[in-house]
Amino acid sequence: MIGKIILNNLLFYRKKVVLTIGLLSLLFFVTLASIAFTDRIQRLADRPLDAMETEIILQKDQTDKNPADIKTQGVIFPFNLQTFSKKSIETSLQAMPEIKNFSTTLILWQFDLKDNKTIVGINPDDPKTGLRKIEDWLMPEGNFFTGDFAKEVILERHFATLFGYKRGKTYPINGQDYKIIGIVDFKEESNLSNAQIFVPYKTALGLVSSENTVINQVYVSLKNASLLSNAQKNITDQFPDLTIITKDKLLKNVSAFNRLIYQFGNYFILATALVIFTLSFFVFKMHRMEFKNQMEILKTIGWPSSEIGRWKLIEIALIVGSSLVISVLLLFIFNFTILPNVQFDSLLNQNFKL
Repeated sequence: MIGKIILNNLLFYRKKVVLTIGLLSLLFFVTLASIAFTDRIQRLADRPLDAMETEIILQKDQTDKNPADIKTQGVIFPFNLQTFSKKSIETSLQAMPEIKNFSTTLILWQFDLKDNKTIVGINPDDPKTGLRKIEDWLMPEGNFFTGDFAKEVILERHFATLFGYKRGKTYPINGQDYKIIGIVDFKEESNLSNAQIFVPYKTALGLVSSENTVINQVYVSLKNASLLSNAQKNITDQFPDLTIITKDKLLKNVSAFNRLIYQFGNYFILATALVIFTLSFFVFKMHRMEFKNQMEILKTIGWPSSEIGRWKLIEIALIVGSSLVISVLLLFIFNFTILPNVQFDSLLNQNFKL
């Protein structure tokens, strides 16, 4: 009975009640939206490395290249990446207790008159860490490399579509045709790399006529993410000239606002929640002041304090419940219209600037 009386009373004063519910809905929505937005930013920042099951990328930045020695045609080593011994680093990484798996790559550039492409040499025998995971992202009917010396290529989907390359056809490198055995589609992981061409590792070495087994990028997966600091220290001690790339360094490529949200997002949510709680308290206080006379009348006609308290609790529950329903609906709209447009890229190869 009391619930029905309260409901009828709220309906009678619906203009005041709607204003209160509207204000609370907006406040609740801001809190929920801040949580969703922070989660989105953090997941976007984490996704590239997480998708490749990688916590660390190792490379050796080129800083002393003589411009006169730089080739500008054919297949070459990147200007800004220096090669280093594959065997040496593999031996050291295998001995580190923090490391679960790792894979090595050889990044090359293909220059021609029309445009320039990035080639990635991958060792088929490496575990599926880093760009070695492209085997899992092949489009239907695509195949992975049959061997480390195979004259085969896998092309990135957008690149293949743009230039009309198809599986089963050939792709030219250095005047020779390489069979296209698969098309890789990064889909949601589209910002993993800006490479267009993938070849077996030994094939990549042959493209630059290298007699040494060199690489210029290593993807490292840890046994536990909490071991990151220890792994970084061990790698730095043994290879002080290598650049260690982690999520924190990848964040240098995103906007200052997104970087702040990623690093201090939880504090942002807490601060927002405290502000919203304070504002909600004052909204409720103003609402109760509007109906203060009603409570005085109830006391005058003999209503016990417990029943008046119960009235207030039921009324608050109805208002808060209605506000939450509306704020969730607003959040639903926000998630499907605004949030998907929040994007940023973190290219995980030699072309991003640390």
